[in-house]
Amino acid sequence: MSEANVELVAEMYRAFHGERPVDAMSYFSDDVVVDVTSRVDGGTGRGRDDLTRIIGQWLGMFDDWHEEIEQVRGTGDLVCVVAVQHGRGKDSGIEAQMRYAIVYEVRDNTIAAMTLYRDPAEAFEAAGLRD
Repeated sequence: MSEANVELVAEMYRAFHGERPVDAMSYFSDDVVVDVTSRVDGGTGRGRDDLTRIIGQWLGMFDDWHEEIEQVRGTGDLVCVVAVQHGRGKDSGIEAQMRYAIVYEVRDNTIAAMTLYRDPAEAFEAAGLRD
């Protein structure tokens, strides 16, 4: 099952980074649980509307934002994505770069939960993967 889950999450990222970012939301369950409390602006949410709001708030803080996916690995129902994002602070103009990871939980062929980790090693541990 983990290979199919890894591919599902990879497809979501292809949609998000491609020409169909709105379509990326279709990969998430209607009641997806979102935990980005490790982020500077923190927070949690439930459902696609909260997910859209949380992502929009973060991206709205930057100009020239982009993300590079380093790896996508899975075990069972969990998929860990390690990425580096780059951007320039909208208010400060300061260039920013952050390496982080997100653990996705896949149920019934949709993403049911996502948790952000500032340290990829913590994400690997949470997902039961070796760094």
